[in-house]
Amino acid sequence: MKRIRLIVLFVFLVSVQAFSQDLSRVTSGIDLGLGYQDKVWVPSATYHQELSLTNFPWFRVGWGVRTWGYYAGRTDMLPKTSALNADTLKFGKLSANGVSFLVGANVRLWKFDIGANTDLFGLAFGLKRNALYAGGKLYGEGGAHYNAYLKSAPATLNALPLFMDKQNGQSEAYVRFWITDQIGLKVAYVHGRVTYAAPEKLINGQTRYSTTYGVPYIALSFPLYN
Repeated sequence: MKRIRLIVLFVFLVSVQAFSQDLSRVTSGIDLGLGYQDKVWVPSATYHQELSLTNFPWFRVGWGVRTWGYYAGRTDMLPKTSALNADTLKFGKLSANGVSFLVGANVRLWKFDIGANTDLFGLAFGLKRNALYAGGKLYGEGGAHYNAYLKSAPATLNALPLFMDKQNGQSEAYVRFWITDQIGLKVAYVHGRVTYAAPEKLINGQTRYSTTYGVPYIALSFPLYN
């Protein structure tokens, strides 16, 4: 997780500097793929657009829109990492979906694109699921819900999930190989966070509970115009 954060942060900083350069060629495409590990399924479809630099045509900065899904079995969700209590929402299964705006950058080496991206902000939605509320403290706000089932759904509004607790979204580091001019194969590692919102304030006023995941990911890539 720390490596992914460092990679994406480096790419973002380089991207900001790149906007001071003259921009030239525009490229865009679509990635359709699936991540999977330990009975966690993470499908996604990403539209991406990049601008290459006049003086450095091998380096490209870009943005895009990602639609994603997250489907898993038994999952425990915790409040923000700074919380001192041990309260937990225990789900029998999860199904969340979302759409987000992302930024990223990559370098072109022969037929390879090597890069990273991260969500800036997005929306999430999904079915309400029953979650067993378990906690280390049985007093204070929310204590009355201890050992009870609460209907919870994905938190709707989200921003900077790579750096902030209690957000929905993804980041990825990837290599894309262009088999031909019309189709490519993308292999990536996706790091994400899934966050559900409780219907009531629980211990310490917490309402958002989340879990992180990391999955290998493979996709087919299609250029739209180059």
